[in-house]
Amino acid sequence: MKAALALTAALAVAACAAPEQLAEYRPVADAAGPAYERDLAHCRALATQAEADYLRRQSAEAGANLIAGLLVGAVVGQAIGGNSQSTAYGAAYGATTGVVSTDTELATGGPRRIVDRCLVSRGHSVLSDLGRG
Repeated sequence: MKAALALTAALAVAACAAPEQLAEYRPVADAAGPAYERDLAHCRALATQAEADYLRRQSAEAGANLIAGLLVGAVVGQAIGGNSQSTAYGAAYGATTGVVSTDTELATGGPRRIVDRCLVSRGHSVLSDLGRG
């Protein structure tokens, strides 16, 4: 029972990386006019696509890490304790460790950095820190 609860908690933590609202993101930039607005819309679209691709990869990686951690943890728990409770605790610990080891780099400001870099590459001056707005 405790192992199932721990596994559920691990999955909940993995699901916490909610996508940012890029539609409202406006970096501090020294620009005005229709060219800037057009470039901003295009850069947001690029960042949204990159974020969707990343979230698909992250989800697949988290699933694979969860399964690998679950299996390794169960084997180690069985080897150490030799009973079903030790196996369950090992499996839960391994699954949690597997999910936590999933890369979340893009989830920490990545789409915003993509928008900022895109605007800079199009000749606009972004005055705020990259990804900070």
